[in-house]
Amino acid sequence: MRSWTLAFLCGVLLLQPFQILPASYWVVILISIYSVWFLWGGKSIFLFRLPMAMVLGFTWCLWFAHFQSAWQLDENWEGKPLSASGYIASIPDKNIRGTSFLFALKELQYENKKIKCHSKIRLTWRNEKETLHVGDGWRFVVHLKKTYGTLNPGGFDYEAFALQEGIRANGYVVTKFPSMHLSSHWYRYSIDRVREFLKEKMAVNLAASNTSQWITALTIGERHDINQADWQVLRNTGTNHLMAIAGLHIGFMAAFAHFIVAFVWRRIPRLTLILPAVHAGAIAALIMALTYSAMAGFSIPTQRACLMLSVFLITLLQRRNIASWHAWSTALLCVLLWNPLSVLTESFWLSFGSVALIIYGVGGRLAPGGLWWKWGRIQWVIAIGLLPLSIWLFQQFSFISFVANSIAIPWVGFIVVPLCFIGCFTLFFSAKAGGVILGLADKILNVLWSILAWLSHVPGMVWYQMVPSHWILLAALVGILFLLSPIGFPGRYLGLIWLLPLILFKPHAPKMGEAWLSVLDVGQGLAVVLQTEKHVLVYDAGPRLSTTYDMGESVVVPFLHAIGAKQIDMMVISHGDNDHIGGANAVIGQFPVLSIKTSVPEKLPNANYCLRGMSWRWDGVDFSFIYPTAENLNLDNDSSCVLRVTIGKRHILLTGDIEKWAEKELVANQRSELSADILVAPHHGSKTSGLESFIEAVHPNYVLFAVGYRNRYHFPHQLVVEKYRHLNVSAYETARTGAIQFHINADDTIALPDLYRAQHLHYWNNAI
Repeated sequence: MRSWTLAFLCGVLLLQPFQILPASYWVVILISIYSVWFLWGGKSIFLFRLPMAMVLGFTWCLWFAHFQSAWQLDENWEGKPLSASGYIASIPDKNIRGTSFLFALKELQYENKKIKCHSKIRLTWRNEKETLHVGDGWRFVVHLKKTYGTLNPGGFDYEAFALQEGIRANGYVVTKFPSMHLSSHWYRYSIDRVREFLKEKMAVNLAASNTSQWITALTIGERHDINQADWQVLRNTGTNHLMAIAGLHIGFMAAFAHFIVAFVWRRIPRLTLILPAVHAGAIAALIMALTYSAMAGFSIPTQRACLMLSVFLITLLQRRNIASWHAWSTALLCVLLWNPLSVLTESFWLSFGSVALIIYGVGGRLAPGGLWWKWGRIQWVIAIGLLPLSIWLFQQFSFISFVANSIAIPWVGFIVVPLCFIGCFTLFFSAKAGGVILGLADKILNVLWSILAWLSHVPGMVWYQMVPSHWILLAALVGILFLLSPIGFPGRYLGLIWLLPLILFKPHAPKMGEAWLSVLDVGQGLAVVLQTEKHVLVYDAGPRLSTTYDMGESVVVPFLHAIGAKQIDMMVISHGDNDHIGGANAVIGQFPVLSIKTSVPEKLPNANYCLRGMSWRWDGVDFSFIYPTAENLNLDNDSSCVLRVTIGKRHILLTGDIEKWAEKELVANQRSELSADILVAPHHGSKTSGLESFIEAVHPNYVLFAVGYRNRYHFPHQLVVEKYRHLNVSAYETARTGAIQFHINADDTIALPDLYRAQHLHYWNNAI
């Protein structure tokens, strides 16, 4: 069972590197091959069982991927007013941008053309008058665009997430057209309706605090209101798994239910004649696991936990023994059959990986008594065993996670989670009593949070690393298997050798006199990183999109970790617009920043003005500000810091959001300093910039437009693009290319740019 399931998993993984999804007729061909093999008795030949399991896994994943992507928004319908009918499919989330929710489409209409579709779209509605509820039927007029996410080294791939979730488009409700409420039935999304009811009750009866949002996360799995600073505390201590309902929480609650029911059952003789107390406890544990998983919306970790518990408890009821690996394999196969694309999620690997490590590192050993074996060894196995996966998925590993988890797991599992569940259940009968119990859980969690916050700031306890290839990851996994093998296993400590590639790897860096330019894909905004041999400069940090999400945290910080940056030698924030300064504080909070230059120093800590005439030299590369002057600091966009970088005979010009007035000033006063080989286009290529005399003075070989896909400003403006084309300038847009990276060498050559979307294209990514 275990080997067959792993072969099936390998078949699923074989599909993931494909840039283009193989045609659907391959499903028929491969199923035919498998059927012939099976019917002709091939299943009895052990040599072919595993390869055919891989074929079956590949075929199933291929069919599922085609099913998920069967409907795709017509390009001609993007940005057009469409009539969309369907049902609200998630708990609405109110934020500064409006109310966001998933919408299960049933019908989509444009003018006289109407289509039936059964896909999800994500919508935002800026309407304070209407209260939305999950499961309600609505007809909206919407503007949609294809599911499109930013793509950068070390960053999150939203398009992969959207495909496995079945989300096929994003958009917003057009408020100038009337929306119609169609229906409200209790049976539609009934589980999510209950979760929404609990969320509303908790919002009223649970007082706001530093940890109240985590109480919501631990009861119904809703984590929209959690800010980036709190997530960083968890990442630094290796405890982020504790604040998402997963196998650990379900296991604790199932054990709690088993103990209580079995304890009571044994004390009522008449009940024991009907059913043994152990079996009654097992049934209660299964019901508890299913109930708690439903409260979390049946996420992937809860699916795995429920399946494994179900297998164990059903065999217990049947008075049979089952091997741990068999239960693990059964759960893995069921999750893959339910959604094979779950392999694209981090939770899949962490969930099944942690349980596999416990079975491997603890099972099959002679177990001496004592607290260490029962509790400490499991913590040690997970802390060491998840090292490669943590670095692969998050580019970091917490050395203090063993201590933090040893404190936090029993604290959360034995005290906080049971109180959350009891308080949540009590809300159905008495809102006041439920609020008191949840408030007690919050106060207890707040004490733990103070400890974790302190541990997260212990210096040197977080190791940031990048794993550049699957081979280094596989070597590290082999090393972990050696190290966690039983005492006395031959060559056990050779595992350290297998870990050396992971430990010793250092990202490539420029040499003396060279510079690498990276224009990151941050949607509608700007973030640029310049590297020399020993220095890093960040120019702008992208937008802040909500109180809990910004591009500094989600794009710039992971990229800096990916290139091995330990500090930022200088941060330049061109001006005060959100799409340039929004992510700055998140970056400053994650890295030591030695110097900050900006035209708005009042908006950043310890910042100074960027003024014409300032210059410095790093590792044979020259930097100089050529704008603004002290007289031009109150002109909004036209006060943007303009930075010129000189590498030998090559030049880079970073211009922020300057417009025609500032461009005219530069042509008049700094014309000799404007020529550049690479230009990051002023103001994202808006029609308020792009003065012809300025473009001619710069006369770049490459112009880079930092823009979002189908942004509402329609940047870059076509007239501006044509001006560059007239001079035979090669133009790139981050919306189409993902991150753009140039290597400018010491011999004055500029290699062709690395376009991240093209080089890391998968079948789920939009190639535009």
